[in-house]
Amino acid sequence: MRIENRLWNLGNVFVIILVVLSARVVYWPLVRGEELQPVAVSLAAAQRYADLLREETEEIQQAVDVIVGDSAFGKLPQPVIQRTIDLMATITRGSIYDRNGRTLVYDFQPDEGARQRIYTEPSLAHVLGYVSGIRTGLSGLELTYNETLLGLDRLDSQIGQVTHQHIRGSDLVLTIDSYVQREAEEILGGKAGAVVVLDAHTGAILAMASAPRFDPNRFLESGYIQGLEEACDGATACSGVFLNRASQALYTPGSTFKTVTLIAALDSGQVTPETVFDFGQLVSGPDGGYYVYEVDGGVIPDPNHAENRLNLEMSFAKSANAAFARMGDEMFPDIFVGYASRFFFSVSADDVPTLEIEFSSPQLASDLSEFASNNLLQASTGIGQGELLANPLSMAMVVLAVVNDGN
Repeated sequence: MRIENRLWNLGNVFVIILVVLSARVVYWPLVRGEELQPVAVSLAAAQRYADLLREETEEIQQAVDVIVGDSAFGKLPQPVIQRTIDLMATITRGSIYDRNGRTLVYDFQPDEGARQRIYTEPSLAHVLGYVSGIRTGLSGLELTYNETLLGLDRLDSQIGQVTHQHIRGSDLVLTIDSYVQREAEEILGGKAGAVVVLDAHTGAILAMASAPRFDPNRFLESGYIQGLEEACDGATACSGVFLNRASQALYTPGSTFKTVTLIAALDSGQVTPETVFDFGQLVSGPDGGYYVYEVDGGVIPDPNHAENRLNLEMSFAKSANAAFARMGDEMFPDIFVGYASRFFFSVSADDVPTLEIEFSSPQLASDLSEFASNNLLQASTGIGQGELLANPLSMAMVVLAVVNDGN
C-alpha cells in the first residue's frame, strides 16, 4: 500500500475517533444531563424525582418551604434542590404580552436581591397563574408554558444550560385584550362570578375575569393567603379565590342550555322549523297565569309567554319552558346524551379538548343510566335544569359552535 493511501486511511480513522468522542461529549451533558444531574424546573419534574429517589428529611422540607415557596420540592434530595436553584438563578423568565403587545408579566431584577415576577394586570390572575419562590410555574399559563417561558425547550438554551450561560426564556403572546379584560372585571363589580369574552369567529379568548380573586404579585408574601381566608370568614361570596370560576366552577346553566336541546331536536328530525307547540290552558298563580308541562307526576312551570301556541322559532325566542321540556322528554335518551357529549357534557377526561388553563368538564346528569330512564329528569334537563352543571367557558363554546356552523 502506498504511503498516500496509508495516510488517507489513518486520517479517516482519526476523523471517526474525533466524531465518536464529540458525540460522547454532546450525548452525556445534553441527552443524559438531566438523568445524571437532575433538576426540578416544574412540579411534575419535582414529583418524578421524588418518586424515584424517595428521600426526604424534615430539615430539607423546612428549608425548601422557605427558599422555594412550594413544599412539593421538599420531597427532593438536597443536591437536586440546589442544582435547581442554581439553574433558575441563571434564567430570566420570558414575558407575557396581550394581543396588542402590552406587557402583562415580566421578570424584574432589582439592584439587590433575587428576581421578582411582576404582574401588571392582576385581574388576569386566574389565567396567568403564579410562580413559586424560584419562579417555576405553579398554575395557569405560567404552568402550562413553564418550560417555554424558562426557555428550556430550545436547543440553544439546553446548550447554555450545559455551559452555564445566562438563559433568556421565550415570550408568550396571548389573545387577551387587556382593555376588554379591564371592562370585564369592572362589570363584575367585585361580585362572585365570571365573565368570558370571545371572538365569535375565531374562538380567541379576549377576556376572562373571575371574582373573587387574588393578587399574584403578593402570592409569596408571608401571611397573604392566610389573610385572604381569614377575611372571607367562610362566606360563599368570597371563598375560592384561587378557583377560576370562568373555566373551573360548575353552575346550573338554565335556559342557555336550551340551545343544545334545540340543536339535538332539530338535527335528529324530532322537530322542524314548522313545528308548532300547543301549551293548553293557563294555570292561575299569585303572579298571574302560566302554562305547565306535566310528566310522570312532575310539573314544569312555563311563565315566560302569554300565547297558548308558538312555533319553534318563537318558542326559542321566548324561552318557552313547556316546549323545551317536551323536547327533552320525548327525545330518545341516546340522542340527548350523544348531542350533549359533542359539547363535552359527561364525557371522559380523554375526550375533553386540551385547553391551556384548568378546566372542569360540564355534566349532563349525575348518572347517565338513571337519566335514560327518568322522563322528568330529561324534561328538566331540556330547559337547562335537572342535574346539569356547566361553566361559563363551556357554554360560550356552545354559542361558538352555533355561530360557526357546528365548529
